[in-house]
Amino acid sequence: MNEYPGQHLLRLSLLLQLESRARLAPTEELPYVITNETSELFPFRQALLWRKDSSRLVAASGIVSLEKNSPYALWSTAILQHFSMDARAGLIAAFGAEDLSPELAHDWPDWAPEFGLWVPLPAPSGGTHVLALFRETPWNDGEMHLLTYLSETYGYALALSETAKPAKPWQERVQGHKRQFIIGGLILAAAFFPIRQSVLAEAEVIPHHPNMVRAPLEGVVETFYVQPNEEVNAGQKLFSLDTTQLQSRLKVAEETRNIAQTEYLQMTQQALLDPTVKAKLAGLKSKWDQQAAEVDYVRTLLERCVVTASQAGVTVFDDPNDWLGRPVTQGEKILAVANPQSVELEIRLPMDDLIALEAGDEVLFFSNVTPHRPLQASLTYFSYRASPTPTEVMAYRLKADFTDTANLPRLGYHGTAKLYGARRPFLLWLLRKPLRTARLWLPW
Repeated sequence: MNEYPGQHLLRLSLLLQLESRARLAPTEELPYVITNETSELFPFRQALLWRKDSSRLVAASGIVSLEKNSPYALWSTAILQHFSMDARAGLIAAFGAEDLSPELAHDWPDWAPEFGLWVPLPAPSGGTHVLALFRETPWNDGEMHLLTYLSETYGYALALSETAKPAKPWQERVQGHKRQFIIGGLILAAAFFPIRQSVLAEAEVIPHHPNMVRAPLEGVVETFYVQPNEEVNAGQKLFSLDTTQLQSRLKVAEETRNIAQTEYLQMTQQALLDPTVKAKLAGLKSKWDQQAAEVDYVRTLLERCVVTASQAGVTVFDDPNDWLGRPVTQGEKILAVANPQSVELEIRLPMDDLIALEAGDEVLFFSNVTPHRPLQASLTYFSYRASPTPTEVMAYRLKADFTDTANLPRLGYHGTAKLYGARRPFLLWLLRKPLRTARLWLPW
């Protein structure tokens, strides 16, 4: 390589300038200075800054941001790792495809010029970086000698930048993580934001203080005169019991009464002729009165076999065919007569969904018929213990009065009730069931 007079002085001047730039460069700009501005002193086509302890590329010439998973970066990392185990890895040394394994050497012409230069960057605490240079012409001894001085400056500057990074003001640190702070603040605020506890449960519209119609005596239901949800008037017949046994009992009682009457009348006639018979008249009269009372009692039972409504309203019961021919006991509930304008909401709240509720809490009823128009109600009753539902689920029985008495739902409507409790932090509401499950398994 022919050099014109003064070229040595020019290179020395460039070396001093590069050393000055490396010492004064900010930490984030130093890798760019090493891989790009070194070409002012030595011509090359490609430069790579590689960190040995973590086996990763720090910077590459000609680009601002290095894609770590690009094919070129992966191949470069592989060849640098391979040569780092070479005996010459501790010194500045030229290397090429012949120094690599056949697999890595096969791709060398596709990714890099023919001649490479390995330049370790020493530091007082041990160098951790290597500068790799590539070009089309061989490297001479003079260039390697100058690189000895420059590599020491680069190594010292890199080590100093890692150990003495200037502390950023807290305003800059906050500004750099502004988005993370905003998201974290929003999540924290949402976690402790008080929300109203709510729970869903099955509900049914039932009559409020209905008139319960019960069996007046033991017997068998014979006839139903009304249908479910039928409007009835006071005194209207509802159902009747079988009177076959009572009719037979009445006939026997009437026969017995007539015999007692006949005996009394005959004894009265005999007493007119025989005064000693008068003593028997009192006993026969008592027997006659007793049998007459039995006849009146059986007739009363026959009248009671036909049950009538004591007030006007709507009948509330299931299919009458379920009752026909069924024996009932005295006092057993058969049906109810309710005022359709006096209804309330019955709610079955499962034990697993229980929340803190008090009288007066708000309730919304979503009927299966009109789910788009919920009805407001107010909680009035809460059972003190749970009982099984028809689906064998342990649930508490609650009642609520409808707020709008002008738009009451129909008796028997089913739907879903949404009950609102006190306000609690959203986090506690979200972890309510997990905490309850953990409490069952943990010793505390």
